[in-house]
Amino acid sequence: MNILVATDFTFRSQRAVRRAGILAGQHGGKLVLMHVIDGPDPHEVVPDLREAQRMIVEQIAVVPELHGISCEPLVVGGCPPDAILDAAAAHEADLVVVGAALRATARYSRRTVRSLIRKAPCPVLVVRQPAAGPYRRVVVPVDFSDASARALQTVASLKPLNGTHVTVVHAFEALGKPKLSGFGVAREHIDSYVENWRSSFAEEVETFLGADGLADRDWSRRVEEGPPDKVIVRLTARMPSTLVVMGTHARTGIRKAFLGSVTEDVLIARGADVLVVPPLRSGVSPGWESSAHTVADRVERPALRAVTA
Repeated sequence: MNILVATDFTFRSQRAVRRAGILAGQHGGKLVLMHVIDGPDPHEVVPDLREAQRMIVEQIAVVPELHGISCEPLVVGGCPPDAILDAAAAHEADLVVVGAALRATARYSRRTVRSLIRKAPCPVLVVRQPAAGPYRRVVVPVDFSDASARALQTVASLKPLNGTHVTVVHAFEALGKPKLSGFGVAREHIDSYVENWRSSFAEEVETFLGADGLADRDWSRRVEEGPPDKVIVRLTARMPSTLVVMGTHARTGIRKAFLGSVTEDVLIARGADVLVVPPLRSGVSPGWESSAHTVADRVERPALRAVTA
């Protein structure tokens, strides 16, 4: 497994470096530790390049999680997101790891992270929590889309996630529920109405997993009422050492901004680390092992059913 981790030598990116080292150490992966000097004139940044090279070699030597790992230092000049994307392609990275940008002034800003997520040829891991050890829990939100299917297949196939406790969660909102109280419907009937929705979507989750050949996995299932981003943040807040795995949609323009809003909302909220799985690019094969069923050959799912109280 080839891992590219970007560092700007801040405390935030130090977490990303340590997490990348843990992941590489779990299965003998190779790691490229990268720093980008952001400057318009290559000649003007030469002194910075030399200093960064010294610092990155020093970082490899002192970070405990990098001991014994095949680690290559890389310092380049350029625009951070473009330079990282170019390096990911050149080194055939299976995973890009970056620290979460919590301040607008951070070198690897939210804009950089968003650009990486939208353009990367491989999954991007956004690290927000201290890397105290391997991930113990994984949460995979599903909305029955191809993006969710890719996220599930990634969890099933990535070796560093073997042995973790996986929870598949679907968030729903019962259609028309806010109006029921206004119409004088009794609370117990409203609760029964919501439970009917929950039961229906629980069946949909099983059908969705079965369509991808994952129904026999020893994974927990949860169907929670509420907006997806709030359900995900609330659920992961109760689970230590948790990784959230989410797929992004192959959309452009306004539709992409809307359909990708849940992923961005989860990334903005403080919480668990997030692994974002992009759509497969033309001519690019996934860096993880292929499973028995891929998104392309999934079994046809029945349409969602209307639910009545």
